[in-house]
Amino acid sequence: MRIVIAIDKFKGSASSMQLAQCIEHTILSHIPDAHITTVPIADGGDGTMHAIRAILGNRFAIHNIDVHRPILNLSQVKAQYLLDDSNHTAYMDLATASGLTLVPPKNRDIMSASTFGTGEMITDAINHGARHIVLGLGGSATSDGAIGLLAAMGCMFLDAQNNILTPCAASLRAIKRIDSRNLYNFTKDIAFTLLTDVNNPLLGPNGAASIFAPQKGANPQQVIELESGLSNLSQFMPNEVISTPGAGAAGGVGAGMLAFLNATIVPGIDYLLEMAHFDEIITNAQFIITGEGRIDQQTVMGKAPAGVLRAAKRHDIPVIALCGCLAPDIDPSSLGFASVIEVTPHDMPLEQAMDTATTLSNVERAISSLISNCK
Repeated sequence: MRIVIAIDKFKGSASSMQLAQCIEHTILSHIPDAHITTVPIADGGDGTMHAIRAILGNRFAIHNIDVHRPILNLSQVKAQYLLDDSNHTAYMDLATASGLTLVPPKNRDIMSASTFGTGEMITDAINHGARHIVLGLGGSATSDGAIGLLAAMGCMFLDAQNNILTPCAASLRAIKRIDSRNLYNFTKDIAFTLLTDVNNPLLGPNGAASIFAPQKGANPQQVIELESGLSNLSQFMPNEVISTPGAGAAGGVGAGMLAFLNATIVPGIDYLLEMAHFDEIITNAQFIITGEGRIDQQTVMGKAPAGVLRAAKRHDIPVIALCGCLAPDIDPSSLGFASVIEVTPHDMPLEQAMDTATTLSNVERAISSLISNCK
């Protein structure tokens, strides 16, 4: 039996590698002669850089740099990125410098949050020879339209009195002029590939402020202010950028980088699957196991399991999806998977279910039951 495991992390519970190893061990305990291939995957969210490093064989060193946290007056944090000197490409996650988990809940303030630290990380990579930046956009704490990271690379955002604004979301509505000369000179020979797991535009009811800002702590009034600020910033962007799928990712970072840099947006999972030669790997597989922490409406809109499913359909291979939680408004039979398995018992408290050892135990039990039912 040939089985491929390509599962994303259960965020906050278990990493992609931990889950894959658990699944592989459980299968082999029941079917010792099974041929199992594990493919590290991610979809542009936090953990993407580590998945890329695993795909590349862990050949390249990780660079560490101290950068500003999303709340600029907090202590600095050590961000990480991967640099492939052979093709002058740096791989990095925005979340490692500007992620929500880097801000203690008591300090979270989306209006003050900035992507400046991500710009510092990008600057360091360019100074170390990178000419292509591959950036995963998931997990941000910000809604600043990328003005923080652009400012870190030399761009200046000015108000009506020509004062340089603090590059955070609270300044968006005050921007009257943008001086991008230093930014252009620094990045004119640099290409950017942005990996995202969402296709939201910058503005409107499905945009960065309306959809993502509340997840980062914004109250209804702040959502209105952020929408107004991003709308003001959009006046300095080409019209086609504003409605580009993924422009609203990471609080408008997609749009900001598309407008001011040589950047393109691609679905993160498709990028990683192509890098891993996934279509070749799954040839002749009996089935594929994928999954993520929560399966809901967003799953089919660009998340890792959806990308795995698209690839499997090209080869007519059934896909089994595992999740810690299945959204109650989802009909699993409508998603296209051969089976969707919610591994967490319904009566298990959330705090217990989020524990890593408990998660892996739940996954082990689910896989054992699956194999027993298939025999």
